[in-house]
Amino acid sequence: MPNAKLYVDHSVWSENQAELHGSLPEFRDILCQRLNVAPNTCQLALIPVYGLADQPAINIELHIMPHPERTRDLLETLGGDLQAMIGDLAGCPCAVRIATLDRQTYVALK
Repeated sequence: MPNAKLYVDHSVWSENQAELHGSLPEFRDILCQRLNVAPNTCQLALIPVYGLADQPAINIELHIMPHPERTRDLLETLGGDLQAMIGDLAGCPCAVRIATLDRQTYVALK
């Protein structure tokens, strides 16, 4: 159940909205391949924000459920690849944060 939110500073949003939106299918494909999940388990969102000038213009937050195959190395590589993909597309710094959720306390209603 990868849940990804891409927070995009307004200064980048105006020039890159269409390209970022167009990249979501590839972004989801990467998540599906690397995390071994089906496309219908993914939830992706692009969110325009107003941030501070001294922080990355794009911040990707990815929440996932734990799985033995999802090692720190795998997640660091995944994060680096997503960072490069989106950062290169938008031509700006991009931060990535990945959190593994606690199965005992996580609740999802769809």
